[in-house]
Amino acid sequence: MATEHDRRDRLAAERADTPLVRLLDAARSRGREVTRSPDTTAPPAPHTVTTIRVGESPHSVAVSSDGSRLYVSDFKANSVAVVDLSGEEVVDTIAVDGGPYGMAVSPDGTRLHVAVPDAELLLKIELPDDVSGSHFGHAPYGVAAGPDGQRIYLALALEDQVRVTDQFAMGEFATVPDLDFPVGVAVSPDEKHLYVTQYFSDQVAVVDLERTTVVSTIPVSNGPYGAAVSGDGARLYVAHFPFDTVSVIDTARGEVVNTIAVSDGPRGVAVSPDGTRLYVTNFFAGTVSVIWL
Repeated sequence: MATEHDRRDRLAAERADTPLVRLLDAARSRGREVTRSPDTTAPPAPHTVTTIRVGESPHSVAVSSDGSRLYVSDFKANSVAVVDLSGEEVVDTIAVDGGPYGMAVSPDGTRLHVAVPDAELLLKIELPDDVSGSHFGHAPYGVAAGPDGQRIYLALALEDQVRVTDQFAMGEFATVPDLDFPVGVAVSPDEKHLYVTQYFSDQVAVVDLERTTVVSTIPVSNGPYGAAVSGDGARLYVAHFPFDTVSVIDTARGEVVNTIAVSDGPRGVAVSPDGTRLYVTNFFAGTVSVIWL
């Protein structure tokens, strides 16, 4: 019988998802894999869910600071889709070469930061469509922007670290070492903590940013991937790829308090500025789920 690891390999190959293939190969070389363990959690609570069709292989998602626009990186289409949330439809696309992966919007809403692991690039898009890039010799998988826009956090999954840099990936402000295949990052609103998904260990690492060290870990279910923090910092949302759920974590307690069912390979996650909606990319369906919280 095919394992979840076999299924992920096949799906990665079908989608020509080379960063995922590299991640799986690196894990296999170290005797690691993600397999589904028995689910002992309560059934997911019901939520109102709608979907927005966005493209071929939506990876990550970010929402504008005013809540009017959604930005979705499409790995296979080499683009970022711009979604008008009033009509829940794509109104523009921004060409991005090299296979965009993780993405974050600046706090002032004027730019996007896009990770391109195959090309070892951090792209900056001055909205609406002025794209520039910095090649810095590392493969970023996930990206988050600090609340003042001065610091960018890059998950270097193949190097087991997070690098703290500037919007041009030129400065090296700090490095968080001793992580375990980090793929997703999210920053607390006060920038005291960084939450890092560790894909093969079923954990979220909590980093004290003053000391740039891991101070605790939060156990979660299989395949934690994208992450997002609510505006008040009270909730952390983690997408589980390809296990079709999103964990809701109480950050004060450091534990999962709810599970939300989604479909078809959730990878990226973002929460609306008012905290009422969650946006989740469905990598294999070409859609974004809009979940009313």
